Amino acid sequence: MEYRSLERESLEKIHHCFNEAFSDYIVKIQLPFENFQKIMIRNGIDLEFSIGLYDTDHLCGFILNGVGTWNDNPTVYDSGTGIIKKYRGKKHSKKMFQVLKQKIVENNFSQYLLEVIQSNIPAYTLYSRQGFEVERELLCFETEKKELPETERRFDLHFKKVASLNWDVLKTFWNSPPSWQNSIQAVERVSDHFEKICVFSDNDCIGYGVFSPQSGEIVHIAVREDMRGRGIGSVLLSKISAETKGENLRIINVDKKDQETVDFLIKNRFRNHINQYEMVLDLKKERLHD
Repeated sequence: MEYRSLERESLEKIHHCFNEAFSDYIVKIQLPFENFQKIMIRNGIDLEFSIGLYDTDHLCGFILNGVGTWNDNPTVYDSGTGIIKKYRGKKHSKKMFQVLKQKIVENNFSQYLLEVIQSNIPAYTLYSRQGFEVERELLCFETEKKELPETERRFDLHFKKVASLNWDVLKTFWNSPPSWQNSIQAVERVSDHFEKICVFSDNDCIGYGVFSPQSGEIVHIAVREDMRGRGIGSVLLSKISAETKGENLRIINVDKKDQETVDFLIKNRFRNHINQYEMVLDLKKERLHD
């Protein structure tokens, strides 16, 4: 068995291994190649800082890492770690991580970021033993569109689809920063795949949403703080629902401490079905230990 960089590997081979590795995961994932490519771009995957597990020339495991900044620090993000079932239980994940960690420390990244499903105890234990610490808890929600409650406009609102967003303004609408895959950088990397809607009262933008019309994934939905409690968010949600093609809506990685957003989603009949830990390894400490 060998652990090698994926920088010279084909995306087709990685995609095949990805689907096989996640075919029996807690949340089964089977992605068409086009969707896999979008995720790779969205998460900023850099194959130079990703690693594969090889049995001769057969790719049978991987860690796919994105690179970028997080809280203004150079960061590596674990977008996905998977091993085909036949090769599990042999500490390959730990060994792949150790090889990768040495490389990213040498390249002066400040931190290593990831998310892990809370019920995935083996993965959580592995990361904890490697020095990762829980940064926050993230909640994932879904609903059927038919379950959304009726909405009523209490005053005149104007909706406008836009090609780009003024993030400096819209960041002030947030209660907490989004996770890596919902970050501004991630949205902008695949901007053409998302619809972006702003809500106006007179000429003031008082809310916005970013979503996938194909999958029903809501990446961002927010209302300006002074305009909350008036049903604007629910009307915006209804508008987003009307613009999506499937039967379901979902939103991932809501900060558990953002009780206002959690309450809003539950009020609109979303179901919390998966919870994750966002975990961070401080690589500056690793350099000191080395």
